[in-house]
Amino acid sequence: MRTVRILMASLLFSAAATAPAQDATDAKVDALSARMQKIEQALNNQALLDMAQRVATLQREVRELRGENERLLYELNSIKTLQREQYLALERRLQSGPAPTGTAGVAASPDGAVPGQLGDSAIPGAPGTEASLVAIPTEPAAEPLSGQVVSAETASEVAEDYKNAFTLLKSGKYDDSIAAFESFLRKHPDSKFAANAQYWLAEANYVTRRYPQALVEFSVVVSKYPASSKLADARLKLAFTHYELGQFEEARAELTRLRAQFPNSSVASLAQKRLERMSREGN
Repeated sequence: MRTVRILMASLLFSAAATAPAQDATDAKVDALSARMQKIEQALNNQALLDMAQRVATLQREVRELRGENERLLYELNSIKTLQREQYLALERRLQSGPAPTGTAGVAASPDGAVPGQLGDSAIPGAPGTEASLVAIPTEPAAEPLSGQVVSAETASEVAEDYKNAFTLLKSGKYDDSIAAFESFLRKHPDSKFAANAQYWLAEANYVTRRYPQALVEFSVVVSKYPASSKLADARLKLAFTHYELGQFEEARAELTRLRAQFPNSSVASLAQKRLERMSREGN
């Protein structure tokens, strides 16, 4: 009996001795748990803060995009209005009657003007539309080659071929117009319409984003027809084509030369606008 009492006393003593250690362990566990909760709360708060910042950034970008979209829509509508006015004027020229008094016996140009008053208009839907809005100056009729006699029948055929090619271009049938202008230049390389045909051949390639070929064709205008009224426009579009091909150094050099060579002109204004755009883009 005494042995049992001694054993029970020993157990009670051991339990009393381990109680403080257990309490200390429980306190540490509670402290760690509290710290973990604080860390989790801090992480949650940071995630919410990051998300709020991302939402604010997205909202700002959306506002900027809306503003840019409104600006582009305004510019597009302005361009459409101007192009519509140009085409109404072009239609009136195309539908005009015979050449005025004093030009009898001289074939009218396919654009509705007599030689010496040749005029074309912009192409609808062309990229880089600002270049297509250049006012085209009148172009004097080319003189026939020395000793060459051009019959009325031949002149009429040349004019009709050019008119057909230009009508295809004006109608937006760009692939057909390319083939027609190439055919015209093969058949009538010395025609007074050759410079115009070469220019519009280049334009048709530019509109259809055949930029490497457009670069070739505009270069032909510059090198082969330096006296053409299309020269300044061809050089401007040559610079635009360099831009589309990512050849920014060449584009900037040509635009800078144009701005200096034709100050206070529409070509210089368009060159300046493209230079400013390139600066904004970091090109």
